Amino acid sequence: MQPTPRRALRLTTALASACALTGCAALTSTTVTPAPTSTATPGPTSTFVQTAPPADTSPPTLANTGSTLPTVVASLIKYGQWLLANPDPDRVANVAAPGCAASKDLIRQTRSLVDQGARLTTVLPTVTAVQWPSPALSASTAPLGDQAVVTIRASRPAEAVTMRTAGEDTTVLSYLPALKSTTVRISLFRGTDKKWRFCEVTTPADAAVADSVTALL
Repeated sequence: MQPTPRRALRLTTALASACALTGCAALTSTTVTPAPTSTATPGPTSTFVQTAPPADTSPPTLANTGSTLPTVVASLIKYGQWLLANPDPDRVANVAAPGCAASKDLIRQTRSLVDQGARLTTVLPTVTAVQWPSPALSASTAPLGDQAVVTIRASRPAEAVTMRTAGEDTTVLSYLPALKSTTVRISLFRGTDKKWRFCEVTTPADAAVADSVTALL
């Protein structure tokens, strides 16, 4: 198991739909510090807060089409958290492009949880300073292709790996350490079905955090 990073959105006209689709817990209008420059064309900078999905529920609906990439990323993260709370390697392809590092990481993680009879008890994450490619055409921008990069700044408290069996006492097998605020670079791939999926997740500014999608979830 590997350590993990997280999420946040400020209310703008373009991103109001993101909360409606992904079940944001709250929206704030606090000033956001811009994220470090990424390879993506800079787009709107926003802040959002998202509620972690509970275990043993139906999977959340994915909103992973279109050009509003913060909506896409928030939805992929929410589903990814649900998947680690309800591990099923057969569902990994819903959020991670086959053959990409993110897919391999999630398959390995979900198989490990299944083998242990365990789940990840997800904790509310916070993401700030979102940068994403602008979908609007101008003299300095190009239309979105089938690959894109979203850069966020994320932090979260520690998360527990617990047994899946119910009982009066919860058996904690291990903890994923808390993630201090760090830059997370999310590479997305859009398939022939026009749905975006994780391809690679890296933390370029923090060598202590593993480059893994499970570090984001």
